[in-house]
Amino acid sequence: MVKLPPPRIHLSGLSAVKVGVRRFSLDDPYYLVLAMRWPTFLAAVLGMFLVANLLFATLYWLAPDAVANVQRGNFLQAFFFSVETLATVGYGVMTPVSTYGHAVATAEIFVGMFLTALATGAFFARFARPQPRLLFSDSAVIAPYDGGQALMLRVASRRLQGISEATARIVYLREHAVGDTRFRRFNELSLVRNNIPVLSLSWTLIHPIDETSPLWNLTPERIEAEAPTLMVSVSGFDESISAPVTDRKTYRAPDVRLNHRFADIIRDLPNGMVELDITRIHDTVPVIELVGEVELQDAELRAS
Repeated sequence: MVKLPPPRIHLSGLSAVKVGVRRFSLDDPYYLVLAMRWPTFLAAVLGMFLVANLLFATLYWLAPDAVANVQRGNFLQAFFFSVETLATVGYGVMTPVSTYGHAVATAEIFVGMFLTALATGAFFARFARPQPRLLFSDSAVIAPYDGGQALMLRVASRRLQGISEATARIVYLREHAVGDTRFRRFNELSLVRNNIPVLSLSWTLIHPIDETSPLWNLTPERIEAEAPTLMVSVSGFDESISAPVTDRKTYRAPDVRLNHRFADIIRDLPNGMVELDITRIHDTVPVIELVGEVELQDAELRAS
């Protein structure tokens, strides 16, 4: 028996292998349907359709006189009659003519109603799942802020409508050794502002790096020893689809740029409107000189 490798899990850029959990579990069919990728789901629906029709086509083929206008021993015609019956199309050329044929057709129609209902429900459940459509900056930056330094990252909505009551969290995940045992510790980073009434343009999340911050005195040696990861989550109520949404992003050590700041992506138009260039949300520029406190605070207010 071939032993399958343990399934991989991917969560906002964080990949892992989970041992002791099956990739596909029939005792949780609803999750199975929703967790499938679209190509796998469509292949599964097509497979169920073909299996059901092959089964009933075989039953029709075993009784050559059960269906009128079907050549004796012609399995392909029996298969197409099964397809018409399962879909309740009924072109009228081939029809059941015996009690056996009517019984098989009745059973097939009954099975077809269930298969149609299940497939329709599965398609609706997959389409009805709310998608957050949030866009996080590819990199986080450590830039001057308020006389010191701060960790910053940027997020925006890809939809035209805003996300009301948006709330953000940044968790610092690191490895910690106690003797010969290694633990993974979670430290929540405090933010200058962890919620806003509405996320309509962009939002720069700012964590001041002071003596109370887990990032204080973060040296290359500590980075190598702790293998840090930043896990960011943003939640809110998406007004465009009237549903709560949550999205996540993971940043590794190479994704954090030191002495960089985000490029300005908001500008005032002559007609009094504000323009947001979401295509430049990932752009950063190196900090050559210390940026003044007033300029940084102004950039923060405009980006939010």
